Amino acid sequence: MPNAMQSTVVTQDDKPVVYQVEKDVSEVYRLRIGSYHCQWATITINNTGDLNVISDCGNFNYSWRMFDKENFKEFLIRVCHGGEARGYLYDKIHDRDRASRVDPEKNIAYLKKELLQQYREKRRSYSYMQEDKKKIYPLLINRVRDAWDELESIENEGEMSADAFWGLLWNARYLNEFFDGDYFAHCMDVETTGDRRAMVFCEIVAPLFAEVLKAELELKEAATI
Repeated sequence: MPNAMQSTVVTQDDKPVVYQVEKDVSEVYRLRIGSYHCQWATITINNTGDLNVISDCGNFNYSWRMFDKENFKEFLIRVCHGGEARGYLYDKIHDRDRASRVDPEKNIAYLKKELLQQYREKRRSYSYMQEDKKKIYPLLINRVRDAWDELESIENEGEMSADAFWGLLWNARYLNEFFDGDYFAHCMDVETTGDRRAMVFCEIVAPLFAEVLKAELELKEAATI
């Protein structure tokens, strides 16, 4: 457990403030990894449940409490393996802003299919108009092309925040002739990218770190026999 020290500090208005300082000992693991996605990681843990990671796939940290050193390592072995790393650990360390970013390519591909379906339905609805449909069909085709161009323009923007993505959809003039506000608000589920850096750490680095800790504890146990 950390060593606790109490001290008194005098502030500018001469009112004493009592605070607590905890001094802890950390262990540092430097991993060299043969992966294109992540080649190195420096992982620091301490006696009280702090995990800090500096790596070329991102920096991550999280604090658990009420552990001693060996129990924390056993805990990390469990949460850094396979499914646990991709689920529980990812949920703890991922960046929520980064995870909520939108990949336009995947979402626009869906909207393009929906746009073609809307076009077919409108074309069928005009099919009973014997005279007017000759004028309406070319106009409809032009509107579809304009809406398609708007979708491709959004797609070419690359990854963006969800707010930026919705703003582009709402402000697309021709697209909104085929999709009303209720469709965007209630009928479309936007697919987000997730925090790709945290995904790489959880899928590649965390399982390797778990093996390092497991081997360390096994050697320590063997030495006590």
